[in-house]
Amino acid sequence: MSSDLSAQAQDELRRSAAEASKIVIAPVDVDRYLNPSPDTPFPLEYAFHLLGDVHGKTVLDLGCGSGETLIPLVHRGATVTGIDISPDLVAIAKRRIHDAQLSAEARACSAYETGLPDRSVDVIFCMSLVHHLNIAMVRNEMHRILKPGGYVVVKEPIRFSKGYGRLRSLLPAHDDISEYEHPLTEEEFDELRKGFVAEEKRFFRLPFVPLIWRTLHFGRRAAFVVSNWTLTHFPATCHYATTVAVRLRLPAEA
Repeated sequence: MSSDLSAQAQDELRRSAAEASKIVIAPVDVDRYLNPSPDTPFPLEYAFHLLGDVHGKTVLDLGCGSGETLIPLVHRGATVTGIDISPDLVAIAKRRIHDAQLSAEARACSAYETGLPDRSVDVIFCMSLVHHLNIAMVRNEMHRILKPGGYVVVKEPIRFSKGYGRLRSLLPAHDDISEYEHPLTEEEFDELRKGFVAEEKRFFRLPFVPLIWRTLHFGRRAAFVVSNWTLTHFPATCHYATTVAVRLRLPAEA
C-alpha cells in the first residue's frame, strides 16, 4: 500500500473510532428493508429493492460499519459477511448481531484485500463507501471476489454538476468530512462502472432537501417525496442529485 493510502487508512481508522464511541445500539427497523417499493423516495430502501431475492445467496456487506445493514440482509435469507476497516465499528456490528440473535460474520479488513476467495460472492452490498477509496483498487477487488453474473448494489454520494460543485466548495466544510473523501464526480462514477453492466440506476436527494426540512419545517419524508417527484417529472434535474443507487452486474461467462 502506498504511503498516501496508508495515511488515508489511518485517518479513516481515527474517524471511525470517534464515530464508534458515540454509537448507541438500537434495534434496526427491519420491516422497511424487507420488500421496499421500486419507487421509494429513500435511496437506502431502493438499494435494498435492488438486491432482489438473495435467499440462500452469499452476500458481502462491504463497509458494514456498525452493522445496521447486516441485520436486514440476514432477515432476507442471505448468508452474510460484513467487512469494515474499523475494528471499533466491527466490534459494535458483532454486538448488534449477537443482540439480534442472528448468524452473520463481521470482521475488520481492507476493502482492497478482503481475504475472500476468488469468485466466492453472489452479491456485494456497498453503501456510501467507494467515495472514501481508490476506485480502481476497490473495483478490482469486487471483480475478483464476485461470481460470474454476480452483482454489486451501490449507493454513493455524487456531485455530477461542476457548477454546483464549485458553489458547494465555497461553503465551510463539515467538521466530520475527511480530506480524502468527496462525492463522486461523473467521471469517477464511470470509473467504478468499468467491467460491469449498470442496471436500474436512480438518482435521489436534490440539494434543497435539507433546506426544506430544516428551514421550512417540512417533515423529512415530505422533503424526500418532493425531491423524488421533481427528479421523476423533470429528468434534467438528475444532474443536480446528490445520491445515486444502482446495481452493477458482472457479465456471466459465455
